[in-house]
Amino acid sequence: MRKLVAAGLAASLTCAALLPAARALAQAADPFPEVPIPASPKRSYAWAILTMATGAGLIGGSFGFSDTANRRYAEYLRATDPGRISDLYDQAITLDRLSTGSLVTGEALIAAGLYLAFLRRPEVSRLGLTLGPSRCGVLLRY
Repeated sequence: MRKLVAAGLAASLTCAALLPAARALAQAADPFPEVPIPASPKRSYAWAILTMATGAGLIGGSFGFSDTANRRYAEYLRATDPGRISDLYDQAITLDRLSTGSLVTGEALIAAGLYLAFLRRPEVSRLGLTLGPSRCGVLLRY
């Protein structure tokens, strides 16, 4: 009985020693399958750049409006003619409002440009044309 157990133990050790080598040869014989990496969709940042550039231009323009409004107000304070005083005051108020509107609009456009550049996900095309032997000719997604 001891010989039988010893023979069984020897056979199992021999098989255990040979099997990993056999598996390694089988795995090394087949190359790894190539998995294609899908290309990321190309995004255009033209609208984002245009929006931010326009916003920066409006913010820069608001400083010009503000400076002109301050000069008109200084002229208003030095003026002595009642008609001229009224005109200079109206111009100063109009330029000040233009400066404020230009600054706020420019900041909103900068924020919109940042949204377009970094936060918005690209739209998925709902209609596409695919040519190939195993593909449908026209694809419509809902």
